[in-house]
This record gives sequence, structure tokens and C-alpha cells, in this order.
Amino acid sequence: YQRRVRDLERKSTLRSFLCFVATTDRMDYASLNKSLKIDKRASVACKIGSVKGAKLLEHERELVENGALINVTHKNSGSVWLEAKCIAPIDGFTNVYRPMGDAEVLYLLEHGVLPTTQPYQCIVEGPRGRSYAEKFLKGRKWVDTAPSTVVEFHVPKQVIETLFAMQHKAEDGAVSMGLGDKAGNGVDLFNTALRAAESSFRIVLVKRRGTKAKH
Repeated sequence: YQRRVRDLERKSTLRSFLCFVATTDRMDYASLNKSLKIDKRASVACKIGSVKGAKLLEHERELVENGALINVTHKNSGSVWLEAKCIAPIDGFTNVYRPMGDAEVLYLLEHGVLPTTQPYQCIVEGPRGRSYAEKFLKGRKWVDTAPSTVVEFHVPKQVIETLFAMQHKAEDGAVSMGLGDKAGNGVDLFNTALRAAESSFRIVLVKRRGTKAKH
């Protein structure tokens, strides 16, 4: 998959590349939600308070209390894990995912848009995008912003196609778009899209470290 992506990036038009990504992404949202096994994991989850030193932020506690995030913390975990299923986008919209550190999440919650502080600031589209974003919380990818949260953004498809044309690159079976000034510099366009009436964002994964968690 990745080799084919690189070949198409070198010689393909934007339209053919988008077509390739769409036709090779076999995982839809229903399949992804099924693979997450959230209900099963929740039924055997440890209590949040059993993870020594792990303290949820205020918005995380509220999301757990209203059922928007489910505790799926496994036995002997050094971190609290909270998770939510994906919600499939409506017609004309798409979902993109971003792993974020606490400072960026708190800014998003307060202002409803992303800060302009990140040099690359990747977003990744679709079910593959969520799987890729989660790698930063699960230790399979690393970045110096200490991601604690994966956010799902529901935004107009046309905006994402424009951002894709501005900058993109293949990464571990997914295609990321950089919003920061060291990439496509499209954060203002993305933030404008977030202010649209039908656009939204929601937290779908949280890792809150305890005192014994590996860093």
C-alpha cells in the first residue's frame, strides 16, 4: 500500500490519488467501530481510580459522566484509557483525526479552533486516519508534544480536498495533511471550516498517564 502511495504521489494527479485512497481504504466506520470492541472492553475495565496518580482533566471527567467517553482501562494498566466510537460523516462532509497534547486540546475547547503554534500539525482522514492518530498515544509513533488525546473533526469534504492539494504525505498506510507553517500552512482555512454550522469536533480517545506509566 505505502509503495503504491509513493508512486502515485510522484506521478499522479490529485484526482487519481484521491480515487486510489478511497478505493483501497477497505475499513469503513462500522467496521472500525466493531474492531474497537469498546463495549466488551468496558465490561471488564478497571475503575479509573485504580490507576495510581492518574488524574482526569475536568472536561474528561464530564465526558465520562455524560457517557461521551467510555472507560476501557485494562487490568494493570499504568494509564487510564477513555474511548468513544466514531460517528460517520454526513453527505458532503468527512472526518479527520488529530493526536493532540493537553495545551492544544484546552485551546480547542476554549476557542473552538486550533492554535497556530504547531509547525506541522497533521490531520489524517477517515478510519485509517483514526488508526494512525492513535499510534501516537499507544507508543508506536512519537512526537515531542506529548499527545494525550485523539480528536475527531467533522468538516466539509471540499475543504479537506483543498488542504490535501496544498500539502500531503504518506505515513504508515495513511495520508496526512499538515496545517502548520512548516507544511501546507492551511490552519486558517481549517479553522474557518470549523466555524461552519454543521462542522463539529469531539474527543474519541484519551490516555491519562499514572505515576507508573512508561514515558
